Amino acid sequence: MGAENMSSVSGGRWLTSKEAARLLGVSEASIKRWANSGLLSSEKTAGGHRRFRPEDVAVFRRGRANGTERRTTATVVQLQERRKVVSGATGGGNVSYQVLFEALVEGRAEEASAMLVNAYLHGHNLASLFDEVLSRAMHRVGELWYEGKLSVAQEHVATRTVLSALQRLRGVIDVAEENGLLAVCCGGEDDFHELSVQCTQVLLESEGWRVINLGPNTPFFALSEATKGSTPQLVCVSATILYNLDRAVREYKEFCEVARSKGTAIVLGGAGLSDDSIRKRFPAELHADTFRHLMIFATALASEAQKARADVT
Repeated sequence: MGAENMSSVSGGRWLTSKEAARLLGVSEASIKRWANSGLLSSEKTAGGHRRFRPEDVAVFRRGRANGTERRTTATVVQLQERRKVVSGATGGGNVSYQVLFEALVEGRAEEASAMLVNAYLHGHNLASLFDEVLSRAMHRVGELWYEGKLSVAQEHVATRTVLSALQRLRGVIDVAEENGLLAVCCGGEDDFHELSVQCTQVLLESEGWRVINLGPNTPFFALSEATKGSTPQLVCVSATILYNLDRAVREYKEFCEVARSKGTAIVLGGAGLSDDSIRKRFPAELHADTFRHLMIFATALASEAQKARADVT
């Protein structure tokens, strides 16, 4: 791949040897040795300089840390602290939602995923990436589509591209040791938006939760059945819009009764559940306005469960 292609990409698609060395906490000589041996994938510019994809560096780092996909909580904390130091030292990894938006509507999935992975490697946590970059970029897509400035085809391309980029990010994130807790996430009935549900799954998995993703367009009666069968500690529902409100309220009330009987906490989010009058009809342990709110709540729930197990033993 030529240097002109590398330099034209926004959002830090390629890392230099020095940047890769800082992220991995080793010398540039080690980076060169690993690249020459084929252990760490790289490309060369026309001038002979090595460049590294953020995804490859992230995967390599994970393999060096443990040799397994799951890590202990202590290891994850150490890596998170190191990312903070790297971020402060380099000031790199910044990605604007506008730059991501442009990549999404043009279907540049590899570039979009590289932006997210690079930002993550440089210390941006998942919740902030989802709130400040991903959600804002897709909100812009929705606005322009509504105004007739984007076609249906462009909206579909952006949606598929962002989901592809998210799955690539999911493959390189630092995953905490499983906490023994189960979460079920889904989108509301007649709501076919997947992004919030997928982001919820990735965020919870990174914190050690096992997640059952029922996908979009899940009626509350189906969610009741899933809760009865799996007894999750947490259920997360995202709804962009609510059709047939009275029926939804009735079925939600029945679902709440099942959740209470199982000791399941409920988190609701999305534009369709943001109005105060609607929230009164859909009571929950948390009405999350951001992924950060969800992360804080899930972390507290896991801590309470861990404490309860400790008290029993």
